Amino acid sequence: MTVLEALNTSHIFRNETKKTINLQKEILIKRSKGAIPGAAVKTDFPCCLIKTDEILEVDFIQKDEKSFTNQTTVNPSFHSKSKPESLVTIWVKKKGGLKVKCLLNSKALRKNVSHVCVFGFKGENVKTALKRDGRFNNVIFRKHCGLYELGTDTNHELSIPVEDLDGKVFRVDVFSDKNQSDSQDDLTLVKTEPNVASDADVAETVGSSQNSINTEQGKKQDGNTKDSTNPSTKRYATKPTVNVEEILGILRDQFPDLLKQLKQRKKLKNKSEVQKFFRAEYGKSVENFLQVKKVKQLMKLSDSVCQIRHGGSALGTGFLLFGRFVLTNAHVIGESTDVNAAQFTAVFGYEDLDSEDSERIPVKQLTAYFHGKDDRGRFLDYAFLELDGSDRIAEYPELLVCYRQNVPINKGQICIVGHPGEGVKKMDPCFIIERENRMEAAHKHASENEHLICVMNEVCLEQKWDFLAYENQITYDSCFFHGSSGSPVFDVDCNLIGIHSGGYKYKTEGQKTWSVMEYGFSMQPILDNIKAQARIKGLLDIVSVIEAYGNVSGTAEQQNQSNIDMESAEESDEL
Repeated sequence: MTVLEALNTSHIFRNETKKTINLQKEILIKRSKGAIPGAAVKTDFPCCLIKTDEILEVDFIQKDEKSFTNQTTVNPSFHSKSKPESLVTIWVKKKGGLKVKCLLNSKALRKNVSHVCVFGFKGENVKTALKRDGRFNNVIFRKHCGLYELGTDTNHELSIPVEDLDGKVFRVDVFSDKNQSDSQDDLTLVKTEPNVASDADVAETVGSSQNSINTEQGKKQDGNTKDSTNPSTKRYATKPTVNVEEILGILRDQFPDLLKQLKQRKKLKNKSEVQKFFRAEYGKSVENFLQVKKVKQLMKLSDSVCQIRHGGSALGTGFLLFGRFVLTNAHVIGESTDVNAAQFTAVFGYEDLDSEDSERIPVKQLTAYFHGKDDRGRFLDYAFLELDGSDRIAEYPELLVCYRQNVPINKGQICIVGHPGEGVKKMDPCFIIERENRMEAAHKHASENEHLICVMNEVCLEQKWDFLAYENQITYDSCFFHGSSGSPVFDVDCNLIGIHSGGYKYKTEGQKTWSVMEYGFSMQPILDNIKAQARIKGLLDIVSVIEAYGNVSGTAEQQNQSNIDMESAEESDEL
């Protein structure tokens, strides 16, 4: 039973609910035991979680339109799962952190309690349990909120399994003011079993989501309105369990209509043409970098890729942007402008461990630098280095010539050229993971590496991974890890579209590095920022080259953006 059903077995309780003074009020039930004595539970709280000798305090409080104290939880498997070993409880403080103004919806509830007690089913995440509870402001599910564990100074994402928090006391904190899209709801990569009561179940609550306390309480049983001393037998709406065979049958039934639509849209006449169409679509995804012409072009462009070294140690990758200037990541040379540029060397032609043909050219100075978010919220991670002498690399192609403004970079195949693992030069053709597919790709990686989920979760929470944070970020699945930061990223037409910067990495106990996905940043914001810093420093030759080859200026709108970037560049220069 639920607590309300148990109370309805008492004629004393039912008589109290019939009193005129209580007709339009709600029941307030407080526990006397547990982590926080006096915490309020809902009327659908499972009786099996109440201690045998525990006394419950029952009162009647004013009901308002946002009250959810008496909301009924729909759960087709509730009775079979309502055992102490399958249920957990957490305590949540009514007052949230600094940015949480109104955590509980009900004003009366906020006045009468200091904490609320929430129950959940093992296998579901915290967010599902809190949503089903219904007493919390929906804003906490739209914002990036989490639970702060009182007494341990530990933060927990709402996407972790609820059983990990059993019996503990929390405060709701805002981790980020930025609204989360639906795809961000379960950022933490946790493998969970199917929820006992999902959000869809919650949406199908029996009757009103807010049940008034009146003379009908305890009377309606299976559609009858007779007064009875027995608890209601019509407790929960039943819902058939969806099985794989049923879903498979539905998909098979839909297939003929989908095939018909495809034939009409693509003007296909028979099965052979349909098969040919799918073969052609599949072929497009794998043939791009198999063309000899493309391979030759990439081989020529790869001559401009170099290894960045500090003394004799390899740090990362860079590439000749134009003239005597090389572009790499800021974090390759250090996340500060206070570096001695003369200690760095750009090594070209390092393609064999025993190679003696490598060109080692010292760095003359750091011309432009930015590491962090610009004024538009885009993340920049670049260092623009001037080499000491350009005669020895005059024959190498300038990759700025390969840059094309407004080239789509949100999907398709790409190729990265760099020095992964601090080794010789390599290239890796791979596919862009489209923005809307990033969460799916992350969960796919987690499902394929279930034995590493705990490690993933730990790093995810520690580093606050956000796959959708920056609009200028390009994500892909590459085998390039440490040492490849600063590599150029080319599209299928060998256009320079970005600079490879890192990955969502984690390490196992054996210190083997794994990655959920890798990422780089698009060239346009980088070129704009370099140009803005060059203007400030009076390096007009650099400005003219970028404008000529990058085609990044000309319109009033672009000039206005350049002024904004100059302000951002000035801030960076001061740092």
